[in-house]
Amino acid sequence: MKPAKGEALVGMTDSKLSGALIAITGVGLAIGLSVSAATADMVPHRAIYSLSLGKADSSGRFIGVSGAVKTSVERTCDAWITAEQVDMRVETQVGGELLQNLEFTGWESLDGRNYRFVARSRSISEQKSFKGSARSDPDRLGEAVYALPKKTKVDLPAGTHFYFGLTQYLIERAKTGASRAETVVFDGTDESGPQRAVAFIIPLGKNAAKVKGELGPIVDRPGWTMRIAFFPIGGTGAAPDYEVEAVVLDNGVTPKMEMVFTGFTAVQTLEKIEALEMPKC
Repeated sequence: MKPAKGEALVGMTDSKLSGALIAITGVGLAIGLSVSAATADMVPHRAIYSLSLGKADSSGRFIGVSGAVKTSVERTCDAWITAEQVDMRVETQVGGELLQNLEFTGWESLDGRNYRFVARSRSISEQKSFKGSARSDPDRLGEAVYALPKKTKVDLPAGTHFYFGLTQYLIERAKTGASRAETVVFDGTDESGPQRAVAFIIPLGKNAAKVKGELGPIVDRPGWTMRIAFFPIGGTGAAPDYEVEAVVLDNGVTPKMEMVFTGFTAVQTLEKIEALEMPKC
């Protein structure tokens, strides 16, 4: 479940936060970690991010965000494998806390045509699980098959990008000088199926990507700020279901990302990163 257009987070329940995190955080991680065969300069890596409050609306109902995101991106001879764990705490003005844990593991073939996914979201009040596989074709309909939470098949438009392929596509468009990019994406982190992603791309200024000097040359790279909005396929509304804004470097690393919830934003900041070896195939 995604946050509905115009839905206020006043009195937001664990259930609603769970859905919002699956939708927004899952996609946000995809943006930071998507890689593919055609991008030899992409860096397999492990990373740790902190979470903090960005902007809050005038109601003042949300006063703090804390937690951490841990990720790993590994290259094998035939695929990319990603594992992530998100632990997030949102503090409210009345002294309450909304807690959420999200885990994701994904496998995508190097040609971007085959994909497997497992996602679990846990809060105090509920647990959601998603599991399945998908195939994409550049010229014809593809298909996603869920095994959890129930057996379901979903058609995927021709050329649909999966979890990893999204950033490859955006970086390729950015390198051509494009200021806007649009595609269809499917990640399997919720029930919504494929979505239309629209990105607005702005080149970074000189050295703008540096966030911490001790992180090393892996973040001393050119890149872009990308504001990405996600819309339902066939939807007619002008407002997106959700949005993220990320600094994306040309090696696939994301030093900073802001996830836009209704009522507040959560900022994900890179604290530690370690490059991993490429396989000898």
